[in-house]
Order: sequence, then C-alpha cells, then structure tokens
Amino acid sequence: MKISILDVAKLARVSRMTVSRVICSPDSVAENTRFRVMKAIKELGYVPSSSARAMRSKDGLLANESLCIALIFSADTQMADGFFSAVAKAAEKEAAGYGLSVLQSHWQESFEKTWPRLKSLFAVSGICGTVLAGQFSLEEIKAIQKFTPNIVLLDSPVPDGASISSVESDNFQGSLEAIRHLSDRGVKRLLLLTGPNEDHYFARATVAGIKSLSGGFDKYEVIYTDMTSNSGYEVIRGIFEKGANFDGVFCNDELAIGAIRAFSELKIKVPEQVKVVGFDDITHSAFLVPSLTTVSIDKAQLGREAVKTLIEIVKNGEDLRNVKKVIKARLIIRESA
Repeated sequence: MKISILDVAKLARVSRMTVSRVICSPDSVAENTRFRVMKAIKELGYVPSSSARAMRSKDGLLANESLCIALIFSADTQMADGFFSAVAKAAEKEAAGYGLSVLQSHWQESFEKTWPRLKSLFAVSGICGTVLAGQFSLEEIKAIQKFTPNIVLLDSPVPDGASISSVESDNFQGSLEAIRHLSDRGVKRLLLLTGPNEDHYFARATVAGIKSLSGGFDKYEVIYTDMTSNSGYEVIRGIFEKGANFDGVFCNDELAIGAIRAFSELKIKVPEQVKVVGFDDITHSAFLVPSLTTVSIDKAQLGREAVKTLIEIVKNGEDLRNVKKVIKARLIIRESA
C-alpha cells in the first residue's frame, strides 16, 4: 500500500497543507510541528513527490531523503542567548535556501540528561548533518558522530583528536582590539570579566589577549564568572563596594549590561571614571546609556558559513572534513569607552 501525504498528516496530527509546507518551505513551520511531521515521514517511509522534491532542491544537491539539519547548542550558549539567537536565525535562513529545515536542541548540564533526547532527534529521517554551536568535548562529539558523521562546529575551536570542520569567531583578535583601545584611552587598571571558567574557549582567548598587552597597564585582574547580566551586576557591585579602583572593564556584552547598571547605582560615571568595552555587539548594546563600545562578530555570517560548510561536506564527503573558517572581529566605538 502506497503511503500518501494524508497518512503523514494523520500520524503527525496536522493538516495536509502543513505537511506540504514542511517539505517545500520548512522555515515557515514551527519547530515542534516540523519535528512531528518529519518523525511521521520516517515512521511511514513516505517519499515526497518528485515535484515537491524539486521545489526543495537547490542545484541538485539534496538526495531524496535529505530534509533537515540538526542545530545543537552547548550548555554554555544559554549564557549568550542574544548572540546565538541571531546566529540561529541566519542558519535557518541559509538552510531554507537549500530546501532544508533546521531542528534545534540544547545540550543540558549532563550527558545523561541530554543524550536520550538527542537520540530521538537523530532518529528523524533525513538529517543530512549537524551544526554544533558552542563548546563540546571530544567525547560528546564522538558520540554525536555515531549518528551523524557530517558535523560543523560553530564558534568554538575543534578539540584535539576530533576530525570535524569549524566556523569560528576570531575571539583573540577581537580581544586584542578591545584591550588596545582601552589602553589608548588611558586605562591603567584593567578588570577582565570572562568565563564561565578558565577552560572555556572565550575565556582562553580573552586572557591570552590581556596577557599579550599587559605591559600597557599598571595592573590587571581576571575574574571568571557566568557570562550573564546578573553576574556582571553582582561582581561589579561586590568589588567596587569593597574599594576596587579599576578604571577599565572588558567583558562580553551581557556582563557589560549588568556592570553599567551597577556603576550607575554606585554613582560611578561611565566613561569618565571607568571605561567599559563589551564583546558580541548584541542588539541591546547600542541602546544602553551610555551606549556600549563593543567588539562585533558578524553573527549572520557565522550562521550562514556554518550551513554552507556543512552542505559542502555533504556534497563532497571526506575531502572537506577538517576545514577551518574564521570570521573576523571589528571594534565598534560608542560612548562607554
């Protein structure tokens, strides 16, 4: 008995039109609905018509079973939600150009909590590859490779021993620009807020930047913390109420939002008494008072390049594994420094 689109719609508990939209225009359908439809397609063994596949196909790239890309966020990305939401939006738009839907999932704090859900995700028919956003361990990558060998790591260096491609932000070069700018503006006592711990790729890049330019400061201090606005607020309130006398702060934008709020409450003027430079150029940074000087990474380019690289791997196989693409950073000077 031939499986029809109506059978898929019934199993997925959606309309026939919704199934058609998932096949032909996946970005127009809510994530949870897409997941149900694709799961039903797999369970029933439904093969879309040649005309539907033609609507989805771009330059003949996709095999009939290729329906989607998995986009998995590491646990640490939840602390930089403003950054990665923009990356995800660009990735979805790029994937749609190839007729592919994007299924998103988040890695929890432990492997045990995360893995059952991810195995269900990988069971969906038609996943042609996976983009891993954020920091993943070698063990986590190897576990994922058993289900989806085509992988691109996004915004994080590839761990030693892993054989995958990456699209990375140039966090080190961006940190150098930010720290040099603070030095040029007369900062002598610099505080670096980074994290979430000393082993995180962003922390390593920012600390390497400050160490390479440390000669330009009378003193500097590094504090590792969660990269959230609340953490920025609490750290700054805590140390300045105890008499800290830093005249410059470098951190990511989320931390900077909290830091500037704390300085305002403490009646410490930014930038007259302390200068603040952020990293990421999230949407809110331009609307702070004072507006935030920050390092900008092209988030849309990150998302696009991750999908493009994955598609290249799907098309060309092993030849394009271990490719590394680096997205340059640029300093945007505003009022806070």
